[in-house]
Amino acid sequence: AGALKADAGSIELDGRPYHPASPIDARRQGVAMVYQELSLAPHLTVEENVLLGQEPGRAGLVDRREVRVRVERALAQLGHGDLRPEARVADLSPAAQQLTEIARALAQSACRVLILDEPTSSLTADDIEHLFVTLERLKRKGLAVIYISHVLEEVQRVADRFTVLRDGETVGGGDVAGTSASEMVRLMAGRQLNELFPRSARQPGEVVLELEEVAGFEKPRSASLQLRRGEVLGIGGLVGAGRTELLRA
Repeated sequence: AGALKADAGSIELDGRPYHPASPIDARRQGVAMVYQELSLAPHLTVEENVLLGQEPGRAGLVDRREVRVRVERALAQLGHGDLRPEARVADLSPAAQQLTEIARALAQSACRVLILDEPTSSLTADDIEHLFVTLERLKRKGLAVIYISHVLEEVQRVADRFTVLRDGETVGGGDVAGTSASEMVRLMAGRQLNELFPRSARQPGEVVLELEEVAGFEKPRSASLQLRRGEVLGIGGLVGAGRTELLRA
């Protein structure tokens, strides 16, 4: 995607050497990437973010009408024509912000390769289904997609071929249709895993950490828990539930 330069090896795009000097250069050559950590400007609107740095213009002025047309077209591709282009990104849910990031990649008229890094991490089940349908439609139009994920069910759903990396090296790959999830896990781990989550006998000890009605400026509102010596405590919740704020507190 042009953010880093390779120290060795080579990349080809459409059979020709490909050496992007920057992310902007990569985008101009048709390669767009959506990172797991969003790179949006929260104080700007959806449409300003989607076409940030590639605004259509006339006589040195931004063509607002053309901006709206392009953004609405990109959102419609995602099945989210209901996401208002004039909405401020800071006011959107995490899922809507993720969709805005993906729409920014799709808004490039010359986009040939789309790279998605864990794109479903903040999406609901319905939004994930919309995304998968969109990827199928884009694939039929000839767009090449690289889908990065740890969720093997997603890989099996959307990918035709897969490549497994371990310790920075390619360790395997092939057609998804003929490969089981257990084989992919074996390649990822470097060994056969008969039991993914082995349990051992343990006796929780005394309480070493206790939270009682912990609250923050916005979140958490009232969180209480006990952690005992020798146990593993899992904290669950949807995106925006306050898990991060609780742990930071």
